[in-house]
Amino acid sequence: MSRYRSPAIRLAALARKLRLSTVLVAAASVLLVACAAKPKVDFYGKDIACEELGQHWTLPDSSGVTRSPTDFHGKVTYLFFGFTSCPDVCPTTMVELNRVKHLMGSDADNLQVVFVTVDPARDTPAVAETYVKAFDPTATALIGNDAQLAAMASSFKAFYEREDGSLPGTYTMTHTSGGYVFDRQGQLRLFAPFGMPVEQLFSDVQRLTLEPKLPVGQQRSPGCRVTASG
Repeated sequence: MSRYRSPAIRLAALARKLRLSTVLVAAASVLLVACAAKPKVDFYGKDIACEELGQHWTLPDSSGVTRSPTDFHGKVTYLFFGFTSCPDVCPTTMVELNRVKHLMGSDADNLQVVFVTVDPARDTPAVAETYVKAFDPTATALIGNDAQLAAMASSFKAFYEREDGSLPGTYTMTHTSGGYVFDRQGQLRLFAPFGMPVEQLFSDVQRLTLEPKLPVGQQRSPGCRVTASG
């Protein structure tokens, strides 16, 4: 069978290919524009909104007032576990949070810092209060007894443990070093690991601050469906 095709047939076939290529290029261009227009929504911190942590805790503050997540509604809240004798992680965290607030400028009051001591034997209310206020006058210190602290840590799946020192009666505490970040409606959204760059933490806090408010009775959970609370 002859494979000869007339010039007219060959030109018609070429035209069909060109039209198909044009369509494919146009479709690809539309897809690229759509992808470019869609903003990246990933947070820098770990998204833990679907894990249902830290929603039902209560713990006394340094004034003896029992606090709960609802007390901090309206602000983005950064809660972390530590102790005032901590040589590195805790003071570093407080300094970095202060830097975040500085970057926030006039919006700094939209970030609430909450410090939960894992060493209530040494961190009396007065000691804890003095410690946090030295870094941030608006920070809140929470101090519970051993049972209250254990329940609080359990609700966050946080870790803490006493380690005896080399001299009799001395000890230090090991503990979860990152922070738990709540949105303005009291929903735990992110875990910020220790050492996270300040600029990244600032970005996450700002994004949570700028999120639109949901109707009363609803909570936002990225990656999860929005459900009615209560």
